[in-house]
Formats: sequence, C-alpha cells, structure tokens
Amino acid sequence: MAEPPQSSERIPRNEEPEVSSIRDASDRLGDEKDIETEIPTKLSSNGGGKSEKVDSGEAAETEKKPGLAKRAWDALGLNPGILLMMFKGSVAPTIGVAFYQAHSVASIYSTLGYLVPIITVISVPIMPRAKFFQTLILNIIGICIGSAIAMLGIWSSIKAQEHTTPAGSRQQYNSSQSAVCAIWLFANIYFVNCMRAKVPALQFPVIMYSIFTNVAFTFAPLFQTVVEGEALIKRLLEGFLTAFAIASAVNLFIVPMTSRNVLFKELEGYIGAVRGTLKAQTAYLQSLETSDMFTETTTGDDKHSKDDKNRKKAGKKDNPISTQTPQAKALKGAIGGLKALHGKVYGDLPFAKREIAWGKLEAKDLDEIFVLLRAILIPLVGLSTITDIFERIAERRGWTHAARTQHDEAEAWEHAEEEAKNEEKRVWNEIMKTLHEPFVVLVTALDEGLEHAGLTLELITPPKKKKGEDEESKSADPKPGQPEFTKFLNTRTKDFYGGRGHTLKAWAKEKGLSAEQFDSFHGSTSGENQLNPNEIQHGRDQQQLYLILYMEFLLYSVGLAVANLVKFADKKVEDGVMKKNRLILPGLRRLKKWITSIGNEDSTIDTESPDNLEAGSRNIYMGSGFNPKKDPEHLPPATVWQHFGNGLRVIPRFLGSTESAFGFRVACATLTIGIVAFLKETQVFFIEQRLVWAMIIIAIGMTMTSGQSIFGFFTRIGGTALSMVFSFVIWYIVDQKTPGVIVFLWFFIFLEMYFFLKFPRFIAVWLICIVTQVLIIGYELQVRKIGIVAASASGQPYYPIYELAPYRLACVAGGSFVAFIWTIFPYPISDRSWLRRDLGSTLYLLANYHAVIHSTIGARMHNTEGDMDLKTSPGRRLKKVRHKIFGKLLMILPSLQQHADWEKWELTIGGKFPRDTYEDITIRATNIMNYMSLISYAAQSWSQDGGSAYPNTIPAARRAWIDDLALLVDKIGPTSHSVTSILSLLSASVKTGTALPPYMQLPEPYNLTKRLQALDKGILDARHVEEPGYSAYAVMQVASAMMMDDLKRLVDSVKDLVGETDFSFRVDVSDSSVDSTGSETSEGRKGKRD
Repeated sequence: MAEPPQSSERIPRNEEPEVSSIRDASDRLGDEKDIETEIPTKLSSNGGGKSEKVDSGEAAETEKKPGLAKRAWDALGLNPGILLMMFKGSVAPTIGVAFYQAHSVASIYSTLGYLVPIITVISVPIMPRAKFFQTLILNIIGICIGSAIAMLGIWSSIKAQEHTTPAGSRQQYNSSQSAVCAIWLFANIYFVNCMRAKVPALQFPVIMYSIFTNVAFTFAPLFQTVVEGEALIKRLLEGFLTAFAIASAVNLFIVPMTSRNVLFKELEGYIGAVRGTLKAQTAYLQSLETSDMFTETTTGDDKHSKDDKNRKKAGKKDNPISTQTPQAKALKGAIGGLKALHGKVYGDLPFAKREIAWGKLEAKDLDEIFVLLRAILIPLVGLSTITDIFERIAERRGWTHAARTQHDEAEAWEHAEEEAKNEEKRVWNEIMKTLHEPFVVLVTALDEGLEHAGLTLELITPPKKKKGEDEESKSADPKPGQPEFTKFLNTRTKDFYGGRGHTLKAWAKEKGLSAEQFDSFHGSTSGENQLNPNEIQHGRDQQQLYLILYMEFLLYSVGLAVANLVKFADKKVEDGVMKKNRLILPGLRRLKKWITSIGNEDSTIDTESPDNLEAGSRNIYMGSGFNPKKDPEHLPPATVWQHFGNGLRVIPRFLGSTESAFGFRVACATLTIGIVAFLKETQVFFIEQRLVWAMIIIAIGMTMTSGQSIFGFFTRIGGTALSMVFSFVIWYIVDQKTPGVIVFLWFFIFLEMYFFLKFPRFIAVWLICIVTQVLIIGYELQVRKIGIVAASASGQPYYPIYELAPYRLACVAGGSFVAFIWTIFPYPISDRSWLRRDLGSTLYLLANYHAVIHSTIGARMHNTEGDMDLKTSPGRRLKKVRHKIFGKLLMILPSLQQHADWEKWELTIGGKFPRDTYEDITIRATNIMNYMSLISYAAQSWSQDGGSAYPNTIPAARRAWIDDLALLVDKIGPTSHSVTSILSLLSASVKTGTALPPYMQLPEPYNLTKRLQALDKGILDARHVEEPGYSAYAVMQVASAMMMDDLKRLVDSVKDLVGETDFSFRVDVSDSSVDSTGSETSEGRKGKRD
C-alpha cells in the first residue's frame, strides 16, 4: 500500500494535525470507557421490553446526581491523559527559566538566556516521538544552515563597511553595511517562507530559522569586526541547541508519547466508533418499526415562512436533514465522527511505521489493520445512507416539501397520492419488524467480533471482571478473546446470509404473493409510456425489494469485513507475533521514502490528478491517467538540450507560484518593520524598543488568506493582553520572589496548555500567549540574575515589568497589523477564493475517482485484473490509484469546512457570499464520493474470488450473472464516461468562474433493470435473490440512482454559482414584459441566470 501524504494542509494553518492527534490520544489515555457506550441503544431481541424500562427507571432513581466538581470536570473534558500532557507541555519552559538561575549557566548565555525557554515552547515537546524527532532534525538542520548563512551575511556586511568607511573615521553607522544586512534578511525570509508554504513539515523549522536570522541581521549593523558577529552567532546557536536538548529530554522521559501510542489509541477509538455506529444503525432501524420515515421535520422558518422565495431558500438549506429523526441524527453524527477518525489514522500511520519501537506489531501489520478497517468503513457509510434514501423517496413521491430543480423528474410509477403514504409506512414498519431479530443477532456478534479483534491485537483494554460474573455469564457461546470465537462469528454471519430467504418470503407474504408468485416475480419489459396499475405497483414493490437487499447485503459485507479483521488477529496469535515484544526497526526503504517525502510532499491534492505511478514494465497498455501530468504548452523533451530547458523552466515557474507570492509578502512585511533597524535615525530606537519581537510575530503568525489573517490579528492581540495580565499576577502575587515566580509561571503555563490541547485551531494564539509570558518573566529574572548593567550592555535599556509587558503588547499589535496589511495588499488572497479553488479540485478528484472505479468494475467483470500480488498488474495499479484518490478526498473535504469557517471573518464588500450554495455543493460532492465507493465495494462480490464468501450459491448461476453484468457494464459505458465528463466540466467552471455551456446534456439514468431484463428476461426473478450478484446488483442500482440524483442537484448548484451561457428569452404576453438574461422580469417571476 502506498504511503499516504502526511497532511493535506497548505501552510500556514492554525490547526496542527500533530497537536490534534495528541489531544485525541490524551483524551483516550485516561478514559477507559469505550466510545460505543456513549450512544444509547437497545440491542435486546425483544426490542426493549417493559422489564428493561423498569430496570432503567430503578437505576435512574438510585443513581445519585454528580457533584459540582464532577460536573465541572466532565464539562471541561478533563481526564488523566489531558492532565499529563498539560504537565508535559509546561515542564520544558519552566526548566529553561529555572536553570538560568545557576551562575555557570548565566555566564554562558548572558543576555540571551530568556531565548532558551522561548525556543523550548516553539519546539512543542508534547508531539509524538516520531513527529518530534522529524521536526527536531529539521530544526537543527535549519539553524545550522541559518548560522552559516548569517555568518556569511555578517562577514559580507563588515567587508562592505571596510570598503566604504574613510580611513580614521569613527562613525558607528554605515549605510552600506546596513543595506547588505537588509538584502540578506529579505532574501532569507523570502526563500524560507516559500519553502514553508510548499512543504507543510517545515513550519516550525522555518519559524526557528526566521527567529535566528531576524536577530542576527538586525544586530549585524552594530558590529565593527567579524569576531563580534561570531560571538553573537555562537551564543544564538548555543541557546537554540540547549533548548532543543531540553525539549528532547522532556519528550523522551516526561510522560513519553510515541507515534505508535497515538496510533494505537486512535485504533482503539476507531474500533469503539465502529461498534457505536453499528449500535446507532440498529437503533435507527428499530425506530423505523413504529415511526413514519417519510414525515418531514420542518424547522421554525418553514412553519412561519409564507412567501415562496423564503420557503424555497429554507427548503434548500435544510433539505439534507429535513426528515431526520433523533436516531437518524445520531447515526449521521456517528458516521461523521468515524470518517474524521479515519482521516486522522490515515495521516498518523506513516509516522508510526517509521518509528523505532519496542513492541509486537510491525509496520506491515499496521498497514494491514488500516486496510481491514477501511473495508469495514465503506459498507458502514453505505448502510447509513438509508436515511437519505427514504428522504429522496418521500420527495420524489411528493410527500415532503423540497426545493425542486429542473432535473427532479420522477418516473411515472413513483408518483403517489398522500393516501398511499400510510400504506407504504405500514409495509416498511412490518419489514423492519421482520428484520429486527436477524439484524440484532448479527450486530451483537459483530460487536463481540470487534471486541475480540481489539483484545487479541491488544488495541483495547480488557474489561474489568465483576464479582460473580464468571458464574453468571457461563454460556455455550464462546466469548471475545477465546480461541473458538472466530468459528462462532463465522457461523453467525453465515446464518444471517442463509436466513435472508425467510425475510424476503415474509415480505412477499406481506405483499400478498404466494411462494410460486414470489419465485416468478420479475420486472415488466413493457416499453409503453403509459403504465397500468399493476406495473406501477410492481415498480414500487421492486424498489422495496432492492432496499431490503441493499440493507442486508451491506450489513453482511460489514460482517465479512469484521470476520477478516478477526481472522487477521487470530493469525498474528498463531504466528507468535503477539507472544512477546521485540525491537522494531524501520527498513532502509522506509527511511529512504521518509527522507524523500519531506522535500517532496504529495502535491497531487493540489494538482487534482492521481499520483504518477512508478516506472515499470509497460507490457499492458494503461490509460493516460496513469502517466505524468501533461504540459499543454510543451511536448515531452526528446533531446538533451530540451531536458536542460525543462530544468530551467522550473525557475520561472517557482517565482510565479502562489508559494513565491507568499514568501514575498512575508519578506515585505518583515522589512516593513526591519527597515527601522537599518536607518541611521531609527537604528537606536529599534534596538532600545526591541522591535525585533514584532518581526518574530510576523514569522510566527502570518497566514496566506485574509480570513485567517483578520481572525489572527484580533486573537493574537487578545492573547498577548492576557499574557500581560498573567505576567503581572505571576510577578506580584509572590512579592517578586524568584522561587515563587518560577512556580507560578509553571502553573499558568500548565493551565494554558489545556487550551493549547483542546483548541488546536487557535494554536498560534496560545503559542504567542505562552511565548510572550515566558519572554516577559524570563527577561525580568535574567536581569535580576546578571544585573542591570550587564543586561543593558547590548544597547537595550532595562524596563521594569510594568513597562516591559505593555511594550511587548505594542510589539505584537504592530507586528500583527503589519502582517494583516501585507496579507491583503496589494491584493487579498481570500478564503472564499481558496474555498472555490479547493471545491474545484474536489470535483476533479471525483471525476478521476469515477473513471478509475468504472475501469475497476470492467476489469472485475471481464476477469482482466491479473495477479493482484504483482505490483504491475492492472488490478493492482487500479487499486493503488483508487485508494490514493479516496484518501485525498477524505483529507480535502474537511479543509473545505475550515475555509468556510475562516470565510466568516472576511469583510464583505458588495453582495453577500453564497455560503448556502457552497455548502450544498460540498454536501453533494461528499454524497457522490460515498456512492461511488459503495458501487466499487459492491462489485467485489463479482470478482473471481468473491463467491467464496457467499454460501448456498451455485457457481454456474453466479458465472451467468457475471457474464450478463459484464455485457451490461459495457453498454452503460457512455453514461459512465458522461458522468466523468460532467464532473470535469463542473470542476473547470468552479475553479475559473466561467459559465456552464448551454443545453448541457446530463447523463441518463443507468436503467439497469430494463437493460438486464433485455439481456435475460428471467434474470431478475425473485428466486435469484440469494445469489450474491443479485444483492450486489441491488446495491449498485440504489447507489447509482442516488448518485445520479445528487449529480443533477450538483449541476444546479454550480449553475447557480457560475451561471449559464444562455441568451434565450421569453415574451410574456400577459404582463407585456420580456423575460431574458439581464432584462426586466415580471413581478414574482425569477429571471434566467447569467
């Protein structure tokens, strides 16, 4: 499996993935309670009877109300894991401040002693070990390179001074020396921030480098000899390396947290989240036994809105959740949390695989576990879409209010009167009652299977045994953790699959069909437009049958995926992997990939194309999607000179990139303040007022988009104001006594680390708050240690704390304001434009994903995947690209929400931002991705080895299904290609803002039923329902119909956003007005879009 990209984020971001990973892991470190217990559910086979209610009521009466301290603890989300991480984060800066009180230490670091605790904070020692040491290595390399370049710059500036100063002159200021230092500073800041924007892993190393060079080059104009410059660089280098050493010691020895620990905690949460989702799914299905799944849950706006315009707007906005019951909302929430956790595991997996560890599971085992969990996720997501399916049925039959579009065209048999709704509800209530017991039995077994896998792989903590439990819980069924459990789970799964026929016969009986009628139940092949009542009823009955098969097939698929996970866990026990710990070392190949991945981030999420596959034997023709992205202005190089020219073209391409523009903005912002240090009249003012801190604020907090910049401007000032107040409290509450000041400094940092961990979105705010606090207190203690005379020797006068703290606030305010100005000048890069660009990228990735899924299905149908164990086989290549794009989609979709949140902070000049339209496009894109994944997953049962997992099937019949479906896939090829083309066109329109072409032909529905019946009239007879191909076909039919519906709505939303090239007009004779693009319209009638 290809290694995923480390992060989808484009630096700079305010939320660091490693910090959120620490938060999630620490949340679970002290919380032994499984996630699934937080979701209320009823799994008893009797549906939660009277005795259960009595028991729960008695328990509620006897349960005592928690005290105030307990409620506050729970409200804050505190647990031992969070407290330990808060303590760990507060130790390093406290050590940096405290150890300076030793005479031997103070004599070494002199006036730069306060820099050590500041760098320990920015080093973030609470990161997991692999991430920390990767950042540490980059930090060391960065400051070593920075010290060498700074020394070169100081030497060149002194040489400029020597060549431009007249003999015998005693003038301290030299304009040439200052100009050279300014040029060096500008070039350094520009280049490193280009790298910062290009490579997310370099964020903290670039901050370190910027601090180093800002200090070095702003003090360089004061030097008269190279020796003075060497002394400064040496002290800076010693201070940085000492801080790194302290941070490393804290990371290794104070509450050690490895990347494997973080991953294992996330996997524990993943298993718990799957169990919770299964229970939420069961609770939702059980609620359908009595509730009306077609009833619209209207909002207050819907109830009181009278005019059509407001009603349409409210309907469109609330449409995705219009029929959601509390159980449906709980299910959606569980699925959303599971998908978010899947993305975090995807990002943390590479670091865990690279780590040197003492444990049991190796890197390849972690890879396999992730693949098995992903196989569980996809059918679970598909199973949760049943809420949307019922909603669409209600909309298409006219039972709920919905924002209709020009493409919402229901088939003739779908139109139904309001009276038919009660009958449909009654039938579904009875169906759900029939499905109750088999679903509960299987979900209970799957829940135990997940527990068994977690216990066997030592991913979850064994539950504590209660007194007398062994005697009371003895039963014939094996329990999770016992060797016989796998056989028990397989039996339960096969029983569920084998009993599907009984459920369907019960449904047929409900429909009034005898066994013989049920066996001959098939679709009509009538081609007439007018349907008779029997054909209308048949269409509705067939829809019900497909939905039953849809739910049963997906739940059974979850069962197979869980069984595979259990089988893998038992195999690790049989192989002796879980018997003892061993030293686990990353291989040379993995280390090589790690080193190359730092400088070569997976940028295909920006270019919207799949990864270029490794060069290999091209004995099989592969499509152009497998090849490197083409240059529309240049043919591939054919000569040595053309190859050399390609290398030269990298330079202008780099200079014209977005990253280069960001680096230029940061350099300009830095020199806006830094110029004060290079002018004769203001040089002394710069040194005395310590304006270098304002330059450092720019390095830490400058962002690429205006929304983040506005937000950061206010929050950084607010955070610094708090740190000023806290500094006063820390300093005066103990009457300025050094030991008490150090203890209270630790205590305040300890408290502030709570916000650092709990709200990583505001990491820059907490970082500046803590750093400013350490700076103020550290400087005052430093002056107290070495004396005012020594502290002022560098040209910086001593300020008492009541003057120093406001000056620091002024510096932060000035630096933040300058950073904000250069973010919007000369033109702003708004989060709105970034959101639009990312949305276009998402649609293009969907086009790629749909194309590769269609090729995958064709390969499975025609048995041309080849040997999946060979990396060069077509099936293996398709699998790699498919998983890579799916991973990117899971990572880029949350970033859309981040930009949407930052967009709220941007100033609106002109019309309002169409936020609702963007949200609708995002929802449609997410739904399309889910249904595409579901179609690909369902097609696995048609592959060569897929039939082994389906008992009670006849190989010959299964082969007949595959042959007919292979012809079907070929026939729907044009429709499938049209979907890819439409998504590509929508992507281009959204990214460029150009109008869609007129009269765009949307792809026709697949009409799989009619196509199959044309191939084989009896292929859809209900006697074939136990064939895996039939159920997979039902899943494909339902998912493709939902996907096409979402695609049509997506086209409408994009058309609302960018318009349509339509110059048609209509003469309304009654109102004597012309309704056309850009002209007057009759009252109450909406004109055509641009």
